[in-house]
Amino acid sequence: MEKLPAYKKCYNKLKSDIDNNVYPIGSYLPTEDELGKMFSVSRTTVRHAIDLLVKDKRIKVKQGAGTQVINPKERELTNFSKFHNVIDINTLFPDNAALTISGTWIDRIPANSQVASALDLNEGTEVFRLQRVVSSNEQPVIIQTNYIRIDFFPDLDTYREQLVDLYYFIQKHYGIKFETGEEHINISSADFLDAQILNIEPGSPIFFNTRTAHCSLGPMEYLEARIRPDLCHFVVRMKEPPAWYDLPEFQKSLERV
Repeated sequence: MEKLPAYKKCYNKLKSDIDNNVYPIGSYLPTEDELGKMFSVSRTTVRHAIDLLVKDKRIKVKQGAGTQVINPKERELTNFSKFHNVIDINTLFPDNAALTISGTWIDRIPANSQVASALDLNEGTEVFRLQRVVSSNEQPVIIQTNYIRIDFFPDLDTYREQLVDLYYFIQKHYGIKFETGEEHINISSADFLDAQILNIEPGSPIFFNTRTAHCSLGPMEYLEARIRPDLCHFVVRMKEPPAWYDLPEFQKSLERV
């Protein structure tokens, strides 16, 4: 059995302590230095564990104050009471857009803490990095970087020219299907390299999207995409609320949130 990474041990212990009210709602976790001494780990390992707890919405980092344990109702707000009627979210380009992929490159790199966390690996474990630029009518629109587990697809880097549709290729060649994924749509600003590739000014607003994709073996891919918002937009499709939305019990639960 693979040894549990230090950051996962730290995360599991803090998660258990929060759930068991060792750190009550509204209280603050010990500082990074204090946690490092408690678990005999580095500050980098502590930050990794903290990042996972933030993703779980068990805590929030308050600038200048520390790391605070938050109310479970805050965790459930977006998941339960607001977006129950979302059907899907799509990325759209203009109707006349001719999409092309250029600059495809795949290599092997050690996973940083973010990639390791997303793919459930030890930090420093070697992963594939697939880099591509998506253009619309010859104008670069998306800088796309996929981080992929080598142990699932050991010879993937020998098929660089065939990776136009990554999930289709993986299913066809390895017999492994994409099953679930979670994508986060964020706003960021273009750094110098982003700006050079996307033909925009440094500091211009861009979408910064991240996604973790899962297959039957576990998390298989972590994606980072930097996107020009003036040439691409996202559409959220919704339907009428389900029948239970009007039930008194549910309406009362909204009042308490």
